[in-house]
Order: sequence, then C-alpha cells, then structure tokens
Amino acid sequence: MDFTVQDIASGAVVGLGGEIDLYHSPTLKQKFTEVAKKKPACVILNFTLVKYIDSSGLATIIDLYQQMKVYGGKLALAGLSVQVRSVFEVARLNQVFTIYDSEEQAVEKLK
Repeated sequence: MDFTVQDIASGAVVGLGGEIDLYHSPTLKQKFTEVAKKKPACVILNFTLVKYIDSSGLATIIDLYQQMKVYGGKLALAGLSVQVRSVFEVARLNQVFTIYDSEEQAVEKLK
C-alpha cells in the first residue's frame, strides 16, 4: 500500500495506492490519525492507484471521516476506479462522501 501527503491551500491531498484491506488498514488508520491531528480544513483522498478495497478499508476511511467531522473538516474522495467505486456504492457510502472524478476536479471544487 502506498501513502503520500501533499499540502494544498485548503488542506491536504492523500495519495493512496495498492490494496486497502484487512492487512493494510491498521497502518492506514494510524497514518490517517496523524493527518487528522493537524486539523486540515479539507482532505482529499486520491484513489487513482488503488486496485482494491474491502470492508476494513471502508471502516478506516469512515474513521477518518468521523475524526474530521468533530472539528468541522471535510473529506472528499477522488479518482476511484469502477471497481472501487462500486464497493462504495454497494455500501451506500457514495451518499456520505463527495466523490470527484479526479484530484484536480476535487481541488478546484474545494478551494
């Protein structure tokens, strides 16, 4: 699993890659907590390089969402493949998260 953080004017873009599954979720949760501690106004999760996500991965993203909600931060998702997006849709999380086609679109909308 890949994880990068890029600061932007409105917060941060977190680049994810590989598989977000039961094996990688504990590490990802720890990294998300570090990001949330800085209290960015907005975090964009870039899924362009994510090949797979399971329910533990979804739970990790929901945890970040809840951490950010406490201080009024916004969480957006970008660049989901058809396969990854369908996992969010089956879980009906596409109704919870704002999903953009690309990182660029998300950054522009969240300025």
